[in-house]
Amino acid sequence: MSEQRTPSPLVPPRPPIRRRASVFHAAQRATWMRRRAIRIAAVVVLVAGVLGTMAGGLVAAGFGSLPNADARIAAPLPSDTLVYDRTGQVLLADLHPPGYQHYQVSLAAMGRYLPVATVAVEDANFWNEPGVDPLSIGRAAWTDVRAGAIVQGGSTITQQLVKRRLVGGDASFSRKFREAALAMRISATYSKPQILAMYLNAIAYGNSAYGAAAAARIYFHRDPVQLDLAQAALLAGLPQNPTLLNPLTHWEAAKQRQHDVLAAMVRNHDIRQEEADLAVVEDLSPPNHLFGPTTVDLAPGFVSYVAGQVAERFDRNAVQSGGLRVVTSLDWNLQQLALRSVTDTLQANRGRDVTDGALVSMDPRTGQVLAMVGSAGPDVPGGQFNMAVGPPRNPGSSFKVFTYAAAIDSRRYTMVSPIVDAPLTVQPPGGQRWTPKNYDLGYHGVCQLQVCLGNSLNVPAVEVELGTGTQDVVTMARRLGAPPYQDHNGRFTNDDPASSFGPSLTLGGYGETPLQMATGMSALAARGVLHTPQAVLSVSGQDGQRLFAAGDTGQQVLGAGTAYIVSQMLSDDANRAMIFGRGTPLTLSDHTVAAKTGTTDNFADGWTVGYTPSLATAVWMGNTDHHSMAQGTDGIYVAAPAWHQFMTGALDQLHKGDEWYDMPSDVQMRLVNGRRAYFLTGTSPSTQPPALPSWAHLGGRGSEAGPAGPGCRSWTYNGGTYWACTPGDSGMPGDPGPGD
Repeated sequence: MSEQRTPSPLVPPRPPIRRRASVFHAAQRATWMRRRAIRIAAVVVLVAGVLGTMAGGLVAAGFGSLPNADARIAAPLPSDTLVYDRTGQVLLADLHPPGYQHYQVSLAAMGRYLPVATVAVEDANFWNEPGVDPLSIGRAAWTDVRAGAIVQGGSTITQQLVKRRLVGGDASFSRKFREAALAMRISATYSKPQILAMYLNAIAYGNSAYGAAAAARIYFHRDPVQLDLAQAALLAGLPQNPTLLNPLTHWEAAKQRQHDVLAAMVRNHDIRQEEADLAVVEDLSPPNHLFGPTTVDLAPGFVSYVAGQVAERFDRNAVQSGGLRVVTSLDWNLQQLALRSVTDTLQANRGRDVTDGALVSMDPRTGQVLAMVGSAGPDVPGGQFNMAVGPPRNPGSSFKVFTYAAAIDSRRYTMVSPIVDAPLTVQPPGGQRWTPKNYDLGYHGVCQLQVCLGNSLNVPAVEVELGTGTQDVVTMARRLGAPPYQDHNGRFTNDDPASSFGPSLTLGGYGETPLQMATGMSALAARGVLHTPQAVLSVSGQDGQRLFAAGDTGQQVLGAGTAYIVSQMLSDDANRAMIFGRGTPLTLSDHTVAAKTGTTDNFADGWTVGYTPSLATAVWMGNTDHHSMAQGTDGIYVAAPAWHQFMTGALDQLHKGDEWYDMPSDVQMRLVNGRRAYFLTGTSPSTQPPALPSWAHLGGRGSEAGPAGPGCRSWTYNGGTYWACTPGDSGMPGDPGPGD
């Protein structure tokens, strides 16, 4: 029970309900005489009603005008859909139309006090009457006849239920006859507990609350079974006039009505006078003990995504009015960590003109979405958008993961294939002339394919794309669940012909979403098995019946060997050392992890994607209006810290140690220049990369392409002169190394 306090001075306590015996007997005699007179009037009224029914037929009385009355009155009202986290314990969102909240519950779930209080104050003879109370009808009828109109009700709980669910509230004699007739019919069809449950689920309590469960949750933030006597008595009084008795605006009137309810319960011997006295002084006053309607939406972007999936599977009305119970894949602890990781990184980069971010994390073994942050918050520019699912943004170099996966899978390349980083000019047939540039605007000679990937060199990536085939790269991204988007004047499509994509694809020239990028990483993390993203684990109806249960066995879309080699390249910190150095946020101190950054050339988008066998995560940072971040704001500065913070904390929360993959049977390990290298069956260290298309022209051979500087050198190989500026051996046969 809530804290006991002296009542507010604004609400003077009414005296206990006790009277002296002499006064009581006098009042009792007067009441008996009045009731006798009313009974006589009631008989007259009932006889007139019967004659009217016989003359006008059953239809005039209301029996035939609503042939489905029994089913209609028992049908549940439209109810809120509740969205929970994966445990089913954390309520993420309460979805309902504006100004309407309703939850269907059983009579047993109404608790001990609320049903009793309602009967006591609304219809004390409820358990014995046949749906109507002749005495009350007679009293009301006499008043109405004298007034020449319906001015006083005589309604039982059953009649009020019929009025609300079937016949409406127009003030006419015909409606009252139909109401009474239907009430008797309903009373003959359903048991008293069933009728009371239907009434308590249907009646309005004000402040958007329809039904007792909604009233208990809105006013007291608890289920009706948890209501104490004082709370139940307050709620039981509100249906008489939810507007004038609104406890948020007319507290004194609501408090006096509560006193009346408690008095009725004492008269009915439902409670003792001492209990009533304690309840009436319990402090329920707003705002500390009584509340108004609130919005429950703990994960707006994720809930919006879930609502869309539910609407596709059922229908849009079911989302807000279907009374569904949706258990999602979201891990609430990881969700909080994800949001904190995004906001902490934004705070740390205030000087870089970056205002928003998004994060998606998935379980690669199931495809379940464990965390989804669509925005850094509702108050940031563009905070109303769910950037986790769209609109698409250019992924920058993070898309290179798909390019290099396609290259390895083609068996035209290996992880040690020598790739020349030198001036490249591309002009496809019918296309424009294009010269890709590296991030640092320099060239780095010949490097192994894995080093080109790790250091995110743009020119080699385009070469590898062209050698593999742009269409094959598109196909690879699609196979892994990340189909790139094309922008048709603001209309985004991801099913365009593969032949329609240009060579800028590998540099992130086409759109992706964090959800798609996380899906792609998840497929690689699952050894090439694609699981469709799962955000909904189960959906149940109001009656608890299971309507949907998730299940996805996954599809092998990429060979485990290819996935293993890509993972090895992305997890080797030495592959990133030339450009990024070692020990960046792309590494985790206690975990082996594959990771890749991405940045668009105008610094409008910063990305980091990566995975372990148990967790795949994609992070985007930028501005929703597409304006650029500060010059030089690379994904390693604005996205990698958020990715690192989340992955470190999440793997710890999930109790994951350092885990990695066993080498698949179709992969062989060789030592190349003292380092381990992995090869698909049919490939070897001597596998030479394919020639570029005739419309791609590569420079960089000859002394004119070789810059001077520490570690730079040139050498002759197969009749050509090559150069490199890598800090270690480039992996190209004949490379003399950087020297002293």
